[in-house]
Amino acid sequence: MKKIDWFFSLFLIIVGLTCLLFSANAFGHESFLAFGRIFFKVCMWVACPVILFGSLYLWFHYRNKE
Repeated sequence: MKKIDWFFSLFLIIVGLTCLLFSANAFGHESFLAFGRIFFKVCMWVACPVILFGSLYLWFHYRNKE
């Protein structure tokens, strides 16, 4: 995939998560600040495993090349 394809995929994922979380918060009559906190937590739950697996992949990939 090209870089622009990755960008659009990531953009659509973020837009989808935002819509999902915003509608869930609107149903519960929460404030916009609560939406920001929940969105940050969800992003961290997604980002931490991605960073971990990405770093492990790069480590094994470059370790096996030598």
